[in-house]
Amino acid sequence: MLNRFLSPSQNQWLHAFEQFSADEVAPYADEWDLHEATPASVVKKLAHNGWLGGLAKEESGGLGFDATTFGLLNMAIGAGSGSLTGLLNVHSMVLKTIEDWGTPEQKQQYLTPLVKGEIIGAFAQTEVGAGGDSKNLSTQFVDDGDALLVNGQKTWITFAQIADLFLVFGKYQGLDTAVLIPKETPGFTITAKKNMLGFKSAYLAVLDFVDVRIPKSHIIGKPGFGQNLISNSALDYGRISVAWAALGVQQAALAASARRANTRSTFGALLADQGIIRGYLAEMSSSLLASQLICLSATKAKESRDEDALEQILQAKLFASHEAGTAAAKAVQIHGGHGCDESNGVSRLYRDAKILQVVEGSNELQKMLIGKEVCNRYSYSAV
Repeated sequence: MLNRFLSPSQNQWLHAFEQFSADEVAPYADEWDLHEATPASVVKKLAHNGWLGGLAKEESGGLGFDATTFGLLNMAIGAGSGSLTGLLNVHSMVLKTIEDWGTPEQKQQYLTPLVKGEIIGAFAQTEVGAGGDSKNLSTQFVDDGDALLVNGQKTWITFAQIADLFLVFGKYQGLDTAVLIPKETPGFTITAKKNMLGFKSAYLAVLDFVDVRIPKSHIIGKPGFGQNLISNSALDYGRISVAWAALGVQQAALAASARRANTRSTFGALLADQGIIRGYLAEMSSSLLASQLICLSATKAKESRDEDALEQILQAKLFASHEAGTAAAKAVQIHGGHGCDESNGVSRLYRDAKILQVVEGSNELQKMLIGKEVCNRYSYSAV
């Protein structure tokens, strides 16, 4: 349905993304989920195609994807594996942060390997006591001569188990600050986070920092830039990733439900001939189209640097992830007992859809932020 709104180049990319997902992702996603691991081979293939560095500018060695093309990549991969979109999400946020805010030395050391997929980046902001409330991070960066000592803990960090470079947020002299920490730094430990509800093969982990010593040159931007500039800028792409991945979940849920309806008979008739099932399919198809349009509007606003781009990105993440959850729930209902089997792809869609409503800020947080934008838009001075 989106094709009519895309440029010839974007349609070509979409075809390539969908073919890759159909061949390399969808047939294996349930197995990856059960084993809670994504094979290194598929990560290498994404890197070989240049898609891990797709968002990077061409002068940085990337493909120069616009926000819509990045969204299409997440949508196609999301239809195969929600977990794998987590890699596209966090890696791209680290890459774009260094490209946009890094010093020449930081770019020279890390940007090219990230663009080529030779190293994997992870975005480390979330803490147990400060999920979306990033102003209250407890991770501390303290002066130690010409270096910083890092102490704190991060949790639920996507693809952290296989990441090489971490963008870590905390407080330095009371200011929100972001730093780069390589995985081999002494005092830094990574512990796998198992048995999650969804995104089971997204290599989630807990990060512990105990007197981790890093050069001050590893600060990204300046102290005080952490939240308002660096995090918020990166999260635009993180939320685009989530919103478009939710489109992929909706597509997969609708396709699986239609196939089930066309082949499963009850009470002497196909499910496809029963009014209530047709109603479910109609609702799923309609919500998919609405989600596609709101996501497309958001990425076009991002590309045009429209004044309301942030609000639209927040709306896209909120709406598309909510509708993904609704569509996946209907898909489980249509599949009945089979939809409740952990090894069934519909079950995985249901679990991943719930994660999409939590990551990059819960949907409750999205509503708070959208409400703030709306109030600002309609504010006026008292006469």
